[in-house]
Amino acid sequence: MDAELLETSLALVDTPDDGLTRHFYAILFQRHPTVRPLFSEDTARQAKMLRSAIISVVDHLDDPVWLTETLGELGARHAGWGVVADMYDAVTECMVAAMVELGGEAWTPQMTDAWVEALDAVSGLMLLGYPADSDLAS
Repeated sequence: MDAELLETSLALVDTPDDGLTRHFYAILFQRHPTVRPLFSEDTARQAKMLRSAIISVVDHLDDPVWLTETLGELGARHAGWGVVADMYDAVTECMVAAMVELGGEAWTPQMTDAWVEALDAVSGLMLLGYPADSDLAS
């Protein structure tokens, strides 16, 4: 994974007002309306938590133990909320779409590839946290 490219591309699209993650949720709910009931009506708090999680993951790319433990625990919580494996693909799709839109002409195909790879890895680690008897991960 290209940590430097992830950091620089995140800096390009991230805003302190949670603009990236708020835009992500708008795209997610438009493209995948069936996931909307999993969220509260006001997603501002969720957008703030998601932004913090993204920054934390990028900050810990060189710490596989932290990533495995933290994302596994996060995955277990998501399993409890009824999040299924297919939803992770929707998240990757919509987060990258938000980044592409916000990055504009400065966004590159290499940035897209780096984020797809990173978000797929995050999804995989989160799914490892699902209970063994869970049918949500399939």
